[in-house]
Amino acid sequence: MMEKIKTILSLLIIIICLPYLVTFVVQGDFLNDSEQEESSQDQEQSKEDEDSEQLLLMLANEMPVNFEKEALKAQAVIARTNLAYAEENDQAEPERMSREDLRERLGGKEYQKYYELLKSCVEETAGECITYQGKIVQLPYHFVSAGKTRELAQEEEKKKLPYLKAVPSMSDLKSEWFLKIEFLSKKQYRNKLRNAYPDIEFPENDTEKMASVDQRDDSSYVLSVQLPGKKISGEEFKNIFALNSTCFSVKEVDGQVRIVTKGYGQGYGMSQYGANEMAKEGSDYKQILEYYYHGVELI
Repeated sequence: MMEKIKTILSLLIIIICLPYLVTFVVQGDFLNDSEQEESSQDQEQSKEDEDSEQLLLMLANEMPVNFEKEALKAQAVIARTNLAYAEENDQAEPERMSREDLRERLGGKEYQKYYELLKSCVEETAGECITYQGKIVQLPYHFVSAGKTRELAQEEEKKKLPYLKAVPSMSDLKSEWFLKIEFLSKKQYRNKLRNAYPDIEFPENDTEKMASVDQRDDSSYVLSVQLPGKKISGEEFKNIFALNSTCFSVKEVDGQVRIVTKGYGQGYGMSQYGANEMAKEGSDYKQILEYYYHGVELI
């Protein structure tokens, strides 16, 4: 009799507890799955935050933070595109500054305001890159053009970067960085050339024979310079005299050598100053990018 009672009681206990056991098991699995999902989401969010921070600091390094928001957004897309291109082609990533450098540059009062501005520019263009014929491309840019941006001079180069077309950027003429004029004595001019090329004998008084512009592109940037018995690139000459761009001219004036330079930077792709002026006039970042880069697609 006692055995029957024990059996009945055991069955009653199992019947009563069974729903709780099932609930516990199911909820336990659900909680585990939920925790794993939350962990995965946290990792993804952390990666997105890290990428956004990286782009934000690249943007701060590449363009003045007090530029118009639409110009900054255009630069944010350029930065993201160049980063993606570098990763795809196993190249060094574009440079970026640290938070500490940004804070030091802006000062405590301005830091948070501009940090939030840069963050919004990155977030509002999230994931957007520039492609040409379906491929991520490399996007050169510069600070101020010489009134017109450049396209590559050599046919082989044009085929590689066909989206770089010369376009007017006349608003750049208003920039304080547009024009630089400096004077050197003939001796100073000659010494700089001699220091760069000690094997060449430069004449003492004839500026034209010391160095003369040999070739320019259609946007007036110097491609090559003729020295006595040697031809160098416009870029090499620019570096010797620390010029702002290769859109320069050299002339003897009143016994001195006058060097006039227009623009700031290499002149290819987007003019940042021009982009800022377009933004002031109501253009959005997509219109800016489509103006300076020919036939590209924003994806």
